[in-house]
Parts: sequence; structure tokens; C-alpha cells
Amino acid sequence: MSDFIAPIKANFKHAIVKHYFTSIIILVIFFAFILRYFQLNIGLPYLYFWDEPLTASNALQMIKTGDYNPHFFKYGSLMIYFNLLIDQLYRIYLSLTGDLVSVANIRIAADTGWHWTISHPSFYFWNRFLTATMGTATVFIAYLISRSICNRWTGIISAFFLSILPIHIVHSGFVTMDAPVALFVSLVALFSILFIGEKKIIYFILSLICVGFATATKYNSGLAILLPIASLIWMSYRDGIPRQKFYWLAIPGLPAVTFFLSIPYAILDFPNFIKDVLHQINYYKTTGHPGATISPGWDYFAFQIREFYQNIGLTGTILFAIGLAGTISRPVLLLILLFPASYLVFMSDMTVNFHRNFIQVYPFIAVFTGVAFYNLHATLTRFYPNFKKLIPLVCLTAALVLLPRAYDAYQTGRVLHNTRDTRSTVIDTLNAMEDVQEVVFARELRVHEQDLDRLKYDYAIQPIEIMSAEQNRDGVHYVLPAKISQIYTYHQEEIQTKQTIIDKISGEHILQYIDNNYIGQNIGKDYIKQNAATMLDVFSTSPSLIIANQIPHEPLHPGTIAFDTCKLSPTGVQINIRNTAILRDGVITTPAYDLKPGKYLFTFQTKKSVTPERSQSFVFGEYETRITVKRLNAFREHASIKVSIFTDQTLLTQQIFIPTENFAQMDAFFLLEKNQRVSVQMENLPDISASLLPVETTIKQLKIEKAGKR
Repeated sequence: MSDFIAPIKANFKHAIVKHYFTSIIILVIFFAFILRYFQLNIGLPYLYFWDEPLTASNALQMIKTGDYNPHFFKYGSLMIYFNLLIDQLYRIYLSLTGDLVSVANIRIAADTGWHWTISHPSFYFWNRFLTATMGTATVFIAYLISRSICNRWTGIISAFFLSILPIHIVHSGFVTMDAPVALFVSLVALFSILFIGEKKIIYFILSLICVGFATATKYNSGLAILLPIASLIWMSYRDGIPRQKFYWLAIPGLPAVTFFLSIPYAILDFPNFIKDVLHQINYYKTTGHPGATISPGWDYFAFQIREFYQNIGLTGTILFAIGLAGTISRPVLLLILLFPASYLVFMSDMTVNFHRNFIQVYPFIAVFTGVAFYNLHATLTRFYPNFKKLIPLVCLTAALVLLPRAYDAYQTGRVLHNTRDTRSTVIDTLNAMEDVQEVVFARELRVHEQDLDRLKYDYAIQPIEIMSAEQNRDGVHYVLPAKISQIYTYHQEEIQTKQTIIDKISGEHILQYIDNNYIGQNIGKDYIKQNAATMLDVFSTSPSLIIANQIPHEPLHPGTIAFDTCKLSPTGVQINIRNTAILRDGVITTPAYDLKPGKYLFTFQTKKSVTPERSQSFVFGEYETRITVKRLNAFREHASIKVSIFTDQTLLTQQIFIPTENFAQMDAFFLLEKNQRVSVQMENLPDISASLLPVETTIKQLKIEKAGKR
């Protein structure tokens, strides 16, 4: 009888243990996804991360134009195409529900000139959902790597550590390259280890394919090629590999084929691909980035080590060190150490110190953290043999050690998930107010149409100077930034003018002050920065706002006209951070300025956009290759600009201006005999004899000043 029952008991026990492990890892993966899901709404319908449009907007541009050339190769294009697939599926859904009549209704940076234009935030949400899914998948890969090296308990600890790591959570919630590339690099490591353990060629091939995917996501991850190379050398010395020539030929071949299949326009648009790649190399090694530049070598290395310490904490650092000691008993851990160590040394030669470039290292740190508990358990069993059967106790200890961080991550995630941008909050505040007849929003706030559609009152959008120039009216509420600033210095004079108006608002006329103090306090404090100022030249992060029923009356003073305050028709103006404007086929009309009697000088500065022919030689081995980029926009010799000056809608003077190839300036004097409102209109006059290419002129400055000042 006992012989009959024993196998049943053994099988039952095995089934329980098997499902026990499965249940735990499923819970860990689910928890990891929930923490990343909490991030997906951050900011929307506003953007809080500089680089998101480089991927998301480029994918939407492909949908709008049908041109699948990203025309952007400073990062790999693989994620652009992945997001394009998500966008196409979601576009079909919106079309079926009637929420999107035409792709022409999707507006992005190419339509407005504002890099962070986001007309349909739901596209960004689903793009972020893809990134969060890939970040969650990385947690599972960390489990598989640790399990392959040690055991399932080790894998669970590694997965749990990565699942609650704030920096990985944050970057798994944005449409950027960092979390996806961490997945592909982790897959390279997993398949390299499986190749060593199971000696199957398919794992070697898969590791090389994943190298191609990783490089097509972010170029610097190409260093992951060291992992399959190391695994092949390991196998060669340990077991001997038949057909070694095939293996070594596959090392450069398979990643290259995968790379170019993932980024086909790296070949089809080779000149621009090379140009962008060389730009990135020069940017990281020489040019640097404002506020994120450091001396290469030891300074860079020390900076990143401090960043690692801040992100994993004292406990994580100790666990990593204990796990690192495990390489003595398990040499395969040297393979796991190879990539982060070589990658840190490689990046230390750079000057741009963004730590997000090291997100792909954290899965390896998580593996060593799990191995730490394996090492502790192995050490204890040497002194206490009975402790060998108490592996679950070790895992419980690990859970208790990591539980406080898990709780903090969950609580912070919940708050972030429910936190809205102040520009969204102000709509609810206004809707709850009484005796409101109209709301005037400062244009500088860039309040999203999705929020404006929720406002139950009539509204207008005006630049701060125009708001102040008009007379206050009863029942009108004004929404302005509490503080206005900029990253670059090109708008300094304009910023001072706007801030002076804001500072003059009397406290008795301020009805509400809206601020958001939470974002940036805990999770991702270095990545979701709370900035109370409304930024004029870049995105704003939940800025502090003022609702007032009166603002000081300030007449518009002559001076440099801010192009961001221009009324645009019919094709619009593209504005860049240097406060210049691109005048295409169409008309620009400036705001009207109140001027007193006197003689005035109108100054108009412009230059023509010309891309000269450029050539550059590259030497590959014994061969020299010469790349020539031809001129894209030939100078329109006969193109001209009509400048009209109006006073109270009456034409005062009109001149035709012909800019030269380099730079040109037009001066026009006009006389006012009484107080009048003056505006300027500019219109491109096309060259009829030339081809029908659009005329494009770069405007540097417009200025109206008293003639006596010169």
C-alpha cells in the first residue's frame, strides 16, 4: 500500500510546489505592471519628458504622410516603427468609433512648430502602454536569468527587486528608448547563458538577433555583442564547438542584418543616417549638453557610480556587493558582469552624463541582488546544514528587506496616477466658480484643447502683453502663470516684460492660486521635476497658476515683437527656440501696438535658408568612400517679401523687400500725427518664373522704435 501511495504523494507535492512558484512570479509580474501602469497618465494631455515626441510624433507623422522614412536617426528607429504599429491599430479603433474623421486632424510638431504639440493624447497613452509592457517583460527576463544561474527563488527575488526599482518604473512609463533597450539587452544575456547551459545553437542565434534589435533601439547598446562573443569563447574552451567558422561569421552578420531590417532607411537614406550618427557621436564626446556635461574619465565614472547608489540605495548596494562575491563559486556570473562593466567603461569616455543611458544596466544589478540571497543561504548552510531546507525563509527575509521600498513605490504610483496637471485642474476650478462670463487664458500656458473643451464658459486665448493692454471687464476671469521663465536666453527681454505684468497683479484681485507640490518628491524625483514656472521655450511641468478678476493695464510698448504672439494665417509660422520665425507662403500679422505721435523706424531683419553642397570622406580599411549631400533648398533669387504697415486697419506704407542670400535688413520710416494702433503684415511673394517649390524665409527680428533713438 505504501508503495502505491508514495508516488502519488510525491507527484502531488511536486504539483503544489510548481504552482506555488508560478503563482508567486505571476504576482510579481502583475505588481510590476501595475506600478508601471500608474505612470501612463502622467502629465497628459501635456508632456513632461523632452524626448517623447522624437518617437511618438515621428510615428504619427508617418501615419499622416505615408512616408515611412523617420528622417531622424539620432536614436535607433525600431521603437518608432513599434509605436507606428500601435498607432495604426488605435487609429482604426478611433475611425470605427467616429472619434477620428481624418488623420489630418492629428496635429503634431510638424503642424505647429511647437515640439511638444499633442492634439490626441490617447496616442501617447497607448505608446506608453507599449513601453510599460516592455518594462514589465524585462522584470520577467531578470527572473529567467537568475533562475538559469541559480534557482527559482533567486529569480523571484531578482524580479521583485527590478519590479519596484523607481528609476526603472519611471522610464517604463514614457515613450522613450531606455526601458525597451533594457529588455533587448537582457534578452541577449539570457540567450547567451542558455547557450552555455544547453548548448543549443538556436540560443546563440537568438542572442545575436537581440543584439541587432538593441542596437536598432539605441546605438550604444551594440556593446551587448560582447555577451554572445564571450559565450562562444566559453563554449569553445569548455566543450569545443563544431563549425566554428559559421559561429564567428554569424557574430557580425546576424546583428547587422537585424539592424538594417529594423532600420531600413539607414540604407535607403544613408547620407542623413550617417549625418545623425556622426552628430550624436560629436554630441556625446565633444559638444556636450547644457547642464548635463562632465569631464570624461574619472569624473564621469564617479558621477554615474553616485547615481547608481542613489537609485538602489544602501541596501541595494550591499546586496549587489554580496551577489558580486558569488562569481567565485559561479563563474557564469562573470558573463553577467561583462556588459555593465564594459558599458560603464565605454560611456566614461563621454561628456554627456544622462543617467538614463544606464537603464539597461539595472536588470543586471537586479540579477546580482537575487544572487546575494543565494550566496547568503549557501554560506549559512555550511555552518548550519539543517538550514538547507529553509530556502522559503530566506525568500521571506528578502521580501521583508524589499517590502518598504515596494510599499513606497505603490503609494507614490497611486498618487501620481491621480495627479493632474494644474492646467487641467484650473478648468475644474473655473467650472465651480459663479458669476463668470468669460475666461481669458494666457497663451504662454498652452492650455490644451482637450481641457478647453471641458470649460463651460466662453473663453479667449491671448499673450500676456495683449491681455494687459486691453481694458478689464466685469465678469472676465484671467488665468496667468505665477512665474514665467525659459531654458535658453533668447527670450530674456520678452520674459521680463511678461513677468513685470504678472508681478503687478494686486493680491486683492487674485481669486485662486493653483499649485502642484507633489510631482518630483519621491519616485523619479530626478525625472519628473516639479517646476512652478511656465516655460516659454520648452514644455512646462504642472506650472503654478493665478486666477484673477483684474490685471494691471499696461499699454503695448514698442520693441521686439514676440513671434509667439502673432496672429497666423493661412499656413502658420514655425517657431524655434531661438525666437526666429519661418515665413512660408502665407501672411504674418503682428499684434497692434499703441504708439504716440512721432517719427518711427521699422526694422525688418531676415536671412534666406540655404543648404550648401557638402562632401565628406570616410576611410574603411583600404577603401575610401566619399559622401556628398546636395543642396536641398536653392536660393530663390527673385523671391521677395511685401511688408505693409497699418494704422487702425488703414494702410500707412508698403514696401517690397528682396533679401539676399546671406542676410538682409530693411528700414522703413513712418510718421504718426496722433495716438494710433500700428500693426505690421508680411507676405511672401513667390517667384513666378521659378519652380513651384514653397518660398521660405527666416525672419530674425522685427522692431519698431522711435527714430530719434538711432
